[in-house]
Amino acid sequence: MKTWDRRSFLVGSAAVSAGAAIPLAARADDPMGAWTPLANMPFAVQEIYPAPFRKTADPAANLKPSPLNLIVNAGGLVPDGAFNVTDAVTFYDPAYDAWGYGTPLPEPRHHVALVNNNGLLYAVGGFARDARGGWQMRGQCWRIRDLNGRWETMAPLPHPQAEMAAVSLGGYLHVVGGRAPAGSLNAQWADHIDTDEHWVFDAAANRWLDAAPMPTPRNSAAGCVVNGVLYVIGGRTVNDGNLSTVEVYDPLSDRWAQASPMPKAQGGLAAAVMNGKIYAFGGEYFNPAPGGVFAEAWEYNPDTDKWRAVAAMPRRRHGLGAVSLGNAIYVLGGASGVSSNGTSNALDRFEI
Repeated sequence: MKTWDRRSFLVGSAAVSAGAAIPLAARADDPMGAWTPLANMPFAVQEIYPAPFRKTADPAANLKPSPLNLIVNAGGLVPDGAFNVTDAVTFYDPAYDAWGYGTPLPEPRHHVALVNNNGLLYAVGGFARDARGGWQMRGQCWRIRDLNGRWETMAPLPHPQAEMAAVSLGGYLHVVGGRAPAGSLNAQWADHIDTDEHWVFDAAANRWLDAAPMPTPRNSAAGCVVNGVLYVIGGRTVNDGNLSTVEVYDPLSDRWAQASPMPKAQGGLAAAVMNGKIYAFGGEYFNPAPGGVFAEAWEYNPDTDKWRAVAAMPRRRHGLGAVSLGNAIYVLGGASGVSSNGTSNALDRFEI
């Protein structure tokens, strides 16, 4: 396993060629949207759940909330080393088109979910990997106040869980669905089942509470919050493959409802919110063999409950991340081939 030293060097826009700075705009007859390639991540990584965060807090500053102006990734699968899981924490600063490093995770993880909740960055669940197996599900929950600070250990999930939708909703951290151990074995991909469980973290009490379970147990879905409700989009099941299902959770009633399904069934996708609409990107499929990776991107309008195609990703990927900052969505990492093939360090900005 490769260990990344804690350091704060920046990988700048020199990593991107002059020609790559030209936006990849859609043609007149193409769906809406424009893509711009940006500075590559410091290393190729997939199976990530990045989140927005802020620059290091200034102790002399006033108590006003700091703006979200960074994109942070933690952990993931990397294409080198004996067990190819990293503990590295990296961040992208759009103001400089440059990458840097923060304090590493306490332990290497892949599929660890990052969530910005009440100004703190949480890292939840995920998988560990060593000689015993590469899919050892974990329930740990850590959080950090400053990217150069120390990760605090919080109450773990009620049981190990990963590949879930994790969001901040109403000031609480919500973890929904994903995979859970099927029994005492917890080392390989085949040792897990889909779960419908829905947990809510009460930071003041440092404990997890249970909420209404998701109607459709599934993993590798994307979660987004719009207008105070949670959307869980797409995903897949252990036995039956990809889903186009979209389900909506209202925290005020603690109830779920159905929304219009995605135009295609996509698992291992990413999604983010921009200007009140949800945008979903990429994913992979295993059937028919040998499988493949999606380039498609979709827009969902909560007001009309309708989907439409937007400009496809210039680089098809699954196991990627999507983070909204300002009036753009940043799509990062992932893999261009099924499973671990073609792990990428790409970063692209999407705008409408």
